[in-house]
Amino acid sequence: MRGENKEIKVLIAAGASAGHLYPAIAFAQRLVQLNPRVAVAFVSSRRGQVEEWIKEAGFEPFFVSIRALSPGVFNVSRFLYSLCKSFLEAFLIIEKFRPDAVVGFGSYVSLPLVLEAAAFKRITLIHEQNVSLGRANQFLSHFADKIALSFRKTKLLNHKYVFTGNPLRRDLIKAGKKIAFGDNLLGDFRSAPYTFLSAKKEAGDFLGLAEDRFTVLTVGGSQGSKRINQAFKEAVFSLSGREDFQFIHICGKYDYSLLKKEYSCIRIRHCLFEFLAQMRLAYSLADLVVCRAGAGTISELAYFNKAAILIPYPYAGAHQLENALALRQVNAAVVIEEKDLTVKSLVDNISGLIRSKDSRRALERNIQSFAVPDADKKLAEAVLGLMG
Repeated sequence: MRGENKEIKVLIAAGASAGHLYPAIAFAQRLVQLNPRVAVAFVSSRRGQVEEWIKEAGFEPFFVSIRALSPGVFNVSRFLYSLCKSFLEAFLIIEKFRPDAVVGFGSYVSLPLVLEAAAFKRITLIHEQNVSLGRANQFLSHFADKIALSFRKTKLLNHKYVFTGNPLRRDLIKAGKKIAFGDNLLGDFRSAPYTFLSAKKEAGDFLGLAEDRFTVLTVGGSQGSKRINQAFKEAVFSLSGREDFQFIHICGKYDYSLLKKEYSCIRIRHCLFEFLAQMRLAYSLADLVVCRAGAGTISELAYFNKAAILIPYPYAGAHQLENALALRQVNAAVVIEEKDLTVKSLVDNISGLIRSKDSRRALERNIQSFAVPDADKKLAEAVLGLMG
């Protein structure tokens, strides 16, 4: 038995994207909150703002050199070399930190950490954000003690899984956006009705937009999407004769200057951002969201009860498409595949949802079933439960 005052060490392996790191950080923060004896460190790859994000959250970062697996003989060779190097790096990290448990949040970064932890008889758990397990998690599922799932639809052949949902960034869960389960903010989502206290006035004041006008929010992921940016810009010009809506466009840094110039001549009220840290305000004001279908985005849409037009990213496997189709199957979102994305398809769907309040309400109602507002707590409890 573990001594009551003994420090418990948990090592979290997560890819270098915001989609992997934000849920992992939310989980880590909840884990420490539930048990102050827990010490957490992160392992990722050294890209972008990863080190800054981890340190800002108050955790120690380690890094491995593993690369993503891409087609082509040269790319496969580079991947195999980086994998071998990462196994050595993972061994040194485990020797230095000496974790009691290792939690993998997908991506190839998890491979050497979870495998070596399993070999050393450490507790292991992997978290899958998407409907279908990614390649790394498919392989690791044979070795991990437990598999945490974000979608109830995910099918596994073994019984090692637990449904937890996908943890949300803490900056999205603020006062003024409380989940009303009576006095219990973390009740059983499926059995408890909930409503969001309106934050539209705060959002309208901050963004300089009208709180009572139909608002379309468009975002193409943390880096922006050139295809979505172009299609939405042309859709806006097609709709420029309407005066019954306004829009927020978060476009990423690459298209910002061009869009700023082109939007300067339209009369529709709008906000344009490269990046917006206060996403809870954008979601609060939005009546309709045009976006990708990453797991983190879907978790946020479900939390904020938003009608959405999903345009899945087609180039990173099929996981975004599978996520989107899982929602479309239960009328929880409209889906336009990128190969079918045209100005007309976007205009028709936006116009239809502006016009039909019933259609929007159906989407908002149905997407609720995908919300797990206490996913960070469920996941933390799953890990602590494995540790006894």
